[in-house]
Amino acid sequence: MRLLVLCFALWCSSLSFAAGLVHRDALNGRVSILAPENFGPMPARLLELKYPSSRRPTEVLSDDTGRVTLAFNHTNNALQPHELKEAHVVLSQSFHNLYPSAEWIRDEVIEQNGSVFIVFEMITPAIDTKIHNIMYATSVSGRMLMVAFNTTTDYSKKWLPTGKAIMSSLRVKPQ
Repeated sequence: MRLLVLCFALWCSSLSFAAGLVHRDALNGRVSILAPENFGPMPARLLELKYPSSRRPTEVLSDDTGRVTLAFNHTNNALQPHELKEAHVVLSQSFHNLYPSAEWIRDEVIEQNGSVFIVFEMITPAIDTKIHNIMYATSVSGRMLMVAFNTTTDYSKKWLPTGKAIMSSLRVKPQ
C-alpha cells in the first residue's frame, strides 16, 4: 500500500511539473510543440557561445541558464518525406563518426503525431560537462528540420522526463 501511495505521489508531482508546458508554434506556425512556459528565446550572448555562427539553429528557446535548450534548425538541405529512411542511414553514420565517444540511447525512425521522424538520443562530451541530446529530424516544406532538446547531465534528472514529453509532442502541421 505504501508503494502505491508513493507511486501516486510521484505521478502527481510529475503532472504538476508537466503542467508548466505550454503550446508553442515554431517556424511561422509550420511546427507545434509543448515547451516550458518559462523558456524564452536564448539571449544573443549565450547563443553566440553555444552555437558557432556556421551551425546556429534557426530558433532556440532556453531556460535562463542556457543549460536546457530546445533548438529548431530548418536547414537548406532538401529532404522529402519519402527520403527519411535513406536520410536516417546517412545522418546516423555522420553522427556516429562525429561523436565517437557518445553514449547512444536511441537511433531509429519513428512515426509520431502523423509524421515520420528520425530520432537520435545520446550523451556527448562538451568542454566542461556532458550533454544529453534528444534530436528529431523530419521534412518540412521540402527541407530538413532538426529539433533538439538538450540538457547538461547534471540537470537531466530534473529535465529529462520533461524533455521526452516535449519531443513527443512535436507535430508538423499539414503542408
